[in-house]
Amino acid sequence: MLRNTVKTFKKSALSYAVLVGLSSNSVYAQDNSAAQQPSADTEVIQVTAVRGSLEKSVNIKQNAKSLVDSIAAEELGRFPDDNVADSLSHISGITVSRTRGGEAQYVNIRGLGPEFSIVTLNNRILATDDGGRNFAFDVIPSEMINGADVWKTVQAKNIEGSIGGAVDLKSARPLDNPGQHAVVSLTGDYNDLSEEVGKKFNGIYSNSWDDDKLGFIVGLTHARGVERSDDMIDNFFFGVQDEMEYDVNRDGVIGDNEKNLVIPGSYALGAYATDFKRTGVTSSFQWRPSDKFELAADVMVTRLQADATGYTESFYMADESEAQNRLSNMVLDGNVVTAMDVADVAMEVVTLDEHRTVDTSLFGLNAKYQVNEDFDLEADVYRSQSKRDSGGKDTFVVAGSPGAHSGHYELNKGGLPDYIPNWTGGRTSDDFGNDDFSPHWAERYGSDIEDTVTGYTLDGTYGLDFDDVTTVFAFGAAYTSRNKTNKAYDNDELGACNYCGYPFTFGEVGADVVRPFPYDNLFDGDSANVPRSFPIFSIPDYAAGLAAADGKTLVDFDGNERTFGPNESDLWEPVYNPVNSYDIEEDTTALYVQANLEGDTWFANAGLRWIQTEVTSLYSYNNIESIEIVNPNSSNPSWDVTYSDSAAQQANGQYNKLLPAINVGIYLQEDLLLRAAAAQSLSRPTLDQLAPLTTDNAQSGLFTMNISGNPNIKPVYSDQADIALEWYFEEGGLISGTVFWKSLEGFITSNTTRVEIAGESFQVTQPINGDSAKVLGLEVGIQKLFDNGFGFNASYAYTDTSTVVDGEDAGALPGVADKSFSVSFIYEKDRLSAQLGLDYTGELVTDTFSPLGDDYHTTMEAQSIVTASVKYNVIENGQIFLEGQNLLDESNRVFQGRPDIPASLQLYGRTFKAGFRYNF
Repeated sequence: MLRNTVKTFKKSALSYAVLVGLSSNSVYAQDNSAAQQPSADTEVIQVTAVRGSLEKSVNIKQNAKSLVDSIAAEELGRFPDDNVADSLSHISGITVSRTRGGEAQYVNIRGLGPEFSIVTLNNRILATDDGGRNFAFDVIPSEMINGADVWKTVQAKNIEGSIGGAVDLKSARPLDNPGQHAVVSLTGDYNDLSEEVGKKFNGIYSNSWDDDKLGFIVGLTHARGVERSDDMIDNFFFGVQDEMEYDVNRDGVIGDNEKNLVIPGSYALGAYATDFKRTGVTSSFQWRPSDKFELAADVMVTRLQADATGYTESFYMADESEAQNRLSNMVLDGNVVTAMDVADVAMEVVTLDEHRTVDTSLFGLNAKYQVNEDFDLEADVYRSQSKRDSGGKDTFVVAGSPGAHSGHYELNKGGLPDYIPNWTGGRTSDDFGNDDFSPHWAERYGSDIEDTVTGYTLDGTYGLDFDDVTTVFAFGAAYTSRNKTNKAYDNDELGACNYCGYPFTFGEVGADVVRPFPYDNLFDGDSANVPRSFPIFSIPDYAAGLAAADGKTLVDFDGNERTFGPNESDLWEPVYNPVNSYDIEEDTTALYVQANLEGDTWFANAGLRWIQTEVTSLYSYNNIESIEIVNPNSSNPSWDVTYSDSAAQQANGQYNKLLPAINVGIYLQEDLLLRAAAAQSLSRPTLDQLAPLTTDNAQSGLFTMNISGNPNIKPVYSDQADIALEWYFEEGGLISGTVFWKSLEGFITSNTTRVEIAGESFQVTQPINGDSAKVLGLEVGIQKLFDNGFGFNASYAYTDTSTVVDGEDAGALPGVADKSFSVSFIYEKDRLSAQLGLDYTGELVTDTFSPLGDDYHTTMEAQSIVTASVKYNVIENGQIFLEGQNLLDESNRVFQGRPDIPASLQLYGRTFKAGFRYNF
């Protein structure tokens, strides 16, 4: 029968003809055993970890009863990449988003972002430390993962909640590989931007006893290092919707070409460094007293400590105050101001600290029991928890040096804008000290986030034989309870702007705050004319400077006296903020039935999954009651904003849905498999989208407001279909292709409108359910392994999307790259193993908003990430290895509708690793 084996034979003309124009991807295996034994007249090569897993991947893909791609550890404790998400990016149709330091953090499947997918560990939902459901892969060391399955089509038995796809991570269990095993590895790394050295230790021990009826495995990994990025974090432009006008030619008349200008408002760039420690412990106990019963207990505990420090220099240019006479020598390209001189520019410098400490755990118990030859039962119970300890621990302080400073701003195509400062007295940025800088914005913020998921499942299968058709009926029930709380602490309402307006210099109160810039390679490689260093601040000494002003009467920059209260600096301390906090409870019950059918040359499964979800959302809300400009003629004015008291709110929701799914496979010939699948699926709103947390920057006068949630948001529903063709042309070889289609109803998108609030026009952004979206895509791939040790694996994905909002075409789905591909070349023979890989993500829309108007969008440039590795077995069980990541020194570049108006630029450098691994 063909259903469990791959048969090789002479390739027919039909094989080639059917595959013209169609080809999905080849994947890493989940079984690392060697390939088939060579014949006597075949050159014998040593098949080791990578090659063996690639060959076995073909069997896994063929035997799957739906479209499933897999990645496996090359051997115990060694995943193909240092980050699980990086490994997933080798699968066609999968791209990743990265942290500031360039580490892969979230995965996007088939063009849909992480909010359209779920991530599980051993089929158990993992709690997350962000505000929603998105699982951050940087919290789990890759050494703790033994494999990963990506489900691109669904079966009724699968956990619901993903439209793009589902990722199920696998941890190692001792009886998967009985006997005594141990591995120890040491790794050092160096990043050429941070110029720092990191290190990592990994150790795993596994053993089995009592004729392999009992087994135990435990693993420990610990890593620490420093990641750095150089960031242009702000290049704000007033857009056509702001209706800005300016007498560009200074003739006293506003002409038609001087209206609705797109004009620079603010510009900031600097550097961020994250000092991280990542520790993880995983363990599993298995008891298999007979072939009919098995009990497994799994434990995973991880801690990520990531403390970031950032420094930026900011320049505030145009604003909506009365001080517009500061601008001159403006150059227009249409209605876009591409260059200008700015007078009365304060030097504003930011120092920030961000603290992310995340404890993630999962405890699970699984039991399997064979009632008889036809009837099997499986029960699972687990509890997953993630705690983020950041409440009020983040700090963002600004100090400025006002005066008759000036500067020149000018756009550059494809890179940073120029900003050439002209500081008074002919000084440079580094010449400013405590007697020049005054406190300004002093913010404390951060949230304590706790996510707890408790799940219970009961699954059963009952098999029947009907002549040539094997029939297995599957059924089950699941209950999941999830509670996520976000407790925000900040000083935004009372303390953050208490020192706005430069009330005194630090030198006046005897505070030593200023420190030299710590880096000498800021934005190396970018030719823009910008300051490459500037003063930074000691945050503890900044706070001491605020306290030193208590009880004193001081004179600000404009000559105004101010008397500070005896304990006024206490406003610096963060307090609980109910408006940016929430408590969300979500309970889901699911029932399913599924029929699995299999004949000699075909297989199919069809089923129904019914779900009921109940949601309770608790949050608070307040309103802006008044806005008053404090110092309208200042070069950097501030606004006094009065808020109403917060009022507690509760929103309740419930929805039921019946989700059908069918998968079919037919062997057109022994090595040619045609698949088809159709299903209905859903993707739930992220948890933070159910609570309207509101932030604004009214105190800075830019008048933008972001409402992160909407209690009326509904799930996104999707009809979807796939058709795939897979040609297994030789052992370890595969050419495959998939066409997929998805029709989404009620997809969640950002809606930006102009709203009048307290007499000012705000740009307000809030998530809404859009009307509909369509996704049509193609995935093609090939894998070929040669007898001489060489091989390659390549895949390509094309995704076309369209959306409709309020009955009108709204363009492509944000966050979707229409093109992506991955290619890797391997050589593995005798003691040597080498790989070279490229992962490419095409240009994508990050935001439907652009200051240029409705016909433009904000887009991220294409990225090409190149990695390479070499491994050599110096002794029988000992291996040295070298790895390089981001070898092209790729950066993240986002533009606001034109290649000379960047929204953000981020550089994170190349990383090189070396290490030694020993198996016992």
